[in-house]
Amino acid sequence: MTAPEAPGVAELRDSPAWYPLEAVGDAVQLLRLAPSDYAAASFLDQRLLQGGYPRARVAPALLAMAAAALAPCRHYLFHLGHVGSTLLSRLIGAHAGCFALREPALLRALAAAPAAAPPLEVVLALFGRAWRPGQVAVVKATSFVSEIADAILTSSGAPRALFVYAAPLAYVRGILAGANSRAETRALAPARLQRLVRRLHGAQCDPRSEGELVAMSWLCEMLTLEQAASRHPEGILWVDFDRFLQAPLAGLAAVFGALGATVPQQELEALVAGPIMRQYSKAPEHAYDAALRREVLAGADWEHGAEIQRAMAWLEALAGAQPPVRALLESLPRRAG
Repeated sequence: MTAPEAPGVAELRDSPAWYPLEAVGDAVQLLRLAPSDYAAASFLDQRLLQGGYPRARVAPALLAMAAAALAPCRHYLFHLGHVGSTLLSRLIGAHAGCFALREPALLRALAAAPAAAPPLEVVLALFGRAWRPGQVAVVKATSFVSEIADAILTSSGAPRALFVYAAPLAYVRGILAGANSRAETRALAPARLQRLVRRLHGAQCDPRSEGELVAMSWLCEMLTLEQAASRHPEGILWVDFDRFLQAPLAGLAAVFGALGATVPQQELEALVAGPIMRQYSKAPEHAYDAALRREVLAGADWEHGAEIQRAMAWLEALAGAQPPVRALLESLPRRAG
């Protein structure tokens, strides 16, 4: 197959068809994606390289020229990880007025190693492109990208964002219920602990058991989002995922309202009754719904009860010693509405 010609400034500016995946040496690698490719992807990261999409490499200066004529993306979904954010992103993307992008690799690079990625303002401008006039891009970031949520929102003009979370007990139960989520938590724990200690000004947190590591992960990401929310109070909706599942119709109306989208009641009802709510969002070929989530969490109580207790005791002890942690926990009932 003949490789496509590299796109020019106009093509990069006018359509999200050329997706900027990653920096490679002194160039940026692009993949040519159709709307259906974006809709199918749970992760817009290096896993796309297995899809056989047309590729091109362009100089960062060319991307900067295209970005200069674009407004930055203004709509975001930040989250703790494993709290239903992919489901919400798919529901949002099913509305014709919204173009959903899930976990772009360049935002991960900017959070982990900003020198190895194009400038933030260029990336946000490119992620703000949509397929047609009036459609808005809604970017779901990876959980640890919340570390730069404040910078992203500040660079976005008048941003609108969803902050998706679970209460600490539900989060701990959900993570311990899955082998993949447990492995991911262990992998991210050292970086999260460093971030938490920095936010608590050097306080000794010292999580020792697996449950305590999960509680620490919740606290790290929640305090990170709390800091961003304190600087952008007008444009943020906090979404407790388990409360959303209890009343999805009202919850989805609130989500679209926070994004500035007007969605007819009939469409909201169709989305809630449709297949997206009955699929495992990261792998839609598998069934998953609110009832199954309740079963999974109940199973965690039976299998990991001791670790769940350790997690909650660790969090309570830290709240007793650290006013920011205590204030966060006390705010949860008000935040959930």
